[in-house]
Amino acid sequence: MSLIESIHDKITTPIVKIPDSALITGIYDLTKEELGRRIELREGVTLRYITPPDRKRWLLDRFLFRSDLTFLYGYFRQIMIARKDALKGKFFDPRWIELSGGILDLIEGCEGKFQIENLENVISPKGPVVFAGNHMSVLETFVFSYFLVPHRRLTYVVKESLIKGYFGPIMRSRDPIAVGRDNPREDLVKVLEEGVNLLKKGVSIVVFPQSTRTRTFNPAEFNSIAVKLAARAGVPVVPFAIKTDFWENGKIWKDLGTLYRDRKIHMKFGPQIDPKDSRKAQETLLNYVLTNLKEWNVEILSEQK
Repeated sequence: MSLIESIHDKITTPIVKIPDSALITGIYDLTKEELGRRIELREGVTLRYITPPDRKRWLLDRFLFRSDLTFLYGYFRQIMIARKDALKGKFFDPRWIELSGGILDLIEGCEGKFQIENLENVISPKGPVVFAGNHMSVLETFVFSYFLVPHRRLTYVVKESLIKGYFGPIMRSRDPIAVGRDNPREDLVKVLEEGVNLLKKGVSIVVFPQSTRTRTFNPAEFNSIAVKLAARAGVPVVPFAIKTDFWENGKIWKDLGTLYRDRKIHMKFGPQIDPKDSRKAQETLLNYVLTNLKEWNVEILSEQK
């Protein structure tokens, strides 16, 4: 079954109601369970998720002395189960949310500390959107789905290799837009054609406008493909900035790198951007990413002396 053929309505978890007390502070701190559910917004209240300070490590992680073995075991266990479901045609949105939440829980069980901010900007747009921001590791690809999918049907622009390898059945069930990244012009045409079609059917799309994921950030490599897609489809861009080098890119297999437990995980979402003026929209998107990366002390390559 494809993403278009009614899977989102299978989400049956209760809607999160924001309490009156949140109106006093203007901030509501979500629990992990609430993060993965539909949330009813209240005007003047911003939403965030911060890993609780008393979050306990997994017992296995303690026994294995903070090695990556606990993470590897939990990660491959989650992926193998999800792959079996996908091969059986049973990898629907609720299962995707479950997988994504399981990876988030695994990361926290291995001492990962999340700070996810301004989630009201994820929920508030009416209709499909293009999510766009920097790409640092595979972590965001897994975790985003936990709090995006409860609110809207979703897919990604991904590299072709991800739909052909071991992850292939899972990725193909999401109807992704697969690009080769060898020919930028061909990739642009494919993203615009397939992306507009998906957006018109109500599917939001996550776009990482960089040639590859990297711990540093080079503004010159941050292209305008997301803005062009949004402008062509007539939908807004929701910007995000992330710092996810807790899960470093691997040297041999890029999707499986080392954990750096002292690095806090940041994710932040901005107000929607109107893409009608493409140049202005791209500037706004890039500035949003840069402003937050600088705040988190991420290395900006073009500013090196």
